[in-house]
Amino acid sequence: MTLSTESPLALRRADGLLEIALTRNDKANALTADMMDGIAQAVAGAYADEIVLLSSASPNLFCAGADIREFVGGRLPEQEQALLTMIGAMARSRAPIVAIARGRASGAGALLLCLADVVIAAEDLHMSCPEFVFGMYPIIVEAVLQSRLSPAIAAQICVGAGVLTATRARDVGIVTEVLPAEGFADAARARVGYYAERRPGLAAMRRARSIGQATLALCEQLEAVAPLMMENFDAPGVRERISRYLDGLARR
Repeated sequence: MTLSTESPLALRRADGLLEIALTRNDKANALTADMMDGIAQAVAGAYADEIVLLSSASPNLFCAGADIREFVGGRLPEQEQALLTMIGAMARSRAPIVAIARGRASGAGALLLCLADVVIAAEDLHMSCPEFVFGMYPIIVEAVLQSRLSPAIAAQICVGAGVLTATRARDVGIVTEVLPAEGFADAARARVGYYAERRPGLAAMRRARSIGQATLALCEQLEAVAPLMMENFDAPGVRERISRYLDGLARR
């Protein structure tokens, strides 16, 4: 099964892998509501004996997060629902999820890595949450971060006071292994092969995680905090800060 790479997502099913590649390189792989829905559908459609492989077609970055221009243009409710659907599909996936990442992974991009069972990262990976610059707090992202990190570390990242480098992300348990940036693409694919050869172990990990207390707690927390996202967006000054940021980008 393959989608054209003209789509912002490219899907390929072969050799027991269902690869979901982010291909919106000209927009730093910023996730639209449709892309989030596409990821959710692909993960939900994975076979239990497959491995879902998340990757980026860009040689320089993984994902810059949610598409700011889309949600400030009036589609924040659709983005929020699509984000929650994507998180639910990944948290409850029947198939184990392996991610390959390098460069920037911001906001919802960092969230994708937190939801993977195995993350193979280049040494130049850095995970962050830039939303606080606009006066927005990444409430949903924080809930996912807290499922893997202490609340204090999650809060540091969400207010922009901390960045997770590849090494630090490995040390706190989000990244599984860190590889040199030089030759990363080939080395990462070799490591995917290593995990694919041990598929039964990965499948057991995924089954345990999908019914574990951390997943149940995450789903409950998301239901409780999600309404705060729209309240935050409607607060005085937030839309104006985002608009000024987008205007600055347009002038570059």
